[in-house]
Amino acid sequence: MKKYLSIFRTSFKQESKTIFDTIIRAITFVLIIYILLQLWQYIYGENGTSQIINGYNLSQMIWYLIVGEIITFSAKSSAIARSITNEIKTGSIAYKLNKPYNYYLYSITTFMAKSTFMLLFMLPVGILIGGLFVDFPATFTWVQIVPCLLAILCSTFLTWCLYAVVGLVAFWCQDSNPFVWIVSKFFMLLGMFFPVEFFPTWLQPIIKFSPIYSIMSGPASLVANFSWHLFGQVVLSQIVWSAAIILIGIGVYNLGKRKVTANGG
Repeated sequence: MKKYLSIFRTSFKQESKTIFDTIIRAITFVLIIYILLQLWQYIYGENGTSQIINGYNLSQMIWYLIVGEIITFSAKSSAIARSITNEIKTGSIAYKLNKPYNYYLYSITTFMAKSTFMLLFMLPVGILIGGLFVDFPATFTWVQIVPCLLAILCSTFLTWCLYAVVGLVAFWCQDSNPFVWIVSKFFMLLGMFFPVEFFPTWLQPIIKFSPIYSIMSGPASLVANFSWHLFGQVVLSQIVWSAAIILIGIGVYNLGKRKVTANGG
């Protein structure tokens, strides 16, 4: 555990040097939220402040989108898959196979540090623009900050776990980018832009029992419409999926590692 904490600290310090890139991403984040705000204000119409669509008023909907974008921007999910793919394609991964750590867990730890640094910027920016644009949800209390923050942190961790597995597919197909594209579009269409309640009844259970809910829909819904019952559901789902995906990732890595060894490194 100590070695992964050291990796985390080192990666965090390195990421802190990319402050300009972080500021640019924060500005882009604000612009996207502003555009989405204009779109949903048009959808909700003149009575947007009181109109309810599938259980969400305008304020709740914007907060849902803000949290979804915070997770997307902070996680930088495609970066870990590209990094792993490039190391496999170039063969540089061979230099890390004999290191005293698991390469899969090493990759997650490294990029989790990058996410943590980005979250330090995105969370205050998201809270600020949400409060300025639509005010806080009517049910909001300051006690909710800690459980909501925990859910968002677990979401970014789970994102890295999942996309690291996608990156490891490069052991067999040399390029994981098509798989990254497919996975990201599922998260975008079924989680980031719309709450679970906006989908057909038959599709909602499928989303709720998928990683999409644990990573995107659950934490975003928790901020928009908090309840302790929902918090329990979201965290339980995140714990189960984190354990499952980590086990899958370690298994895929071990299989890929044998393939590299069998082919001479």
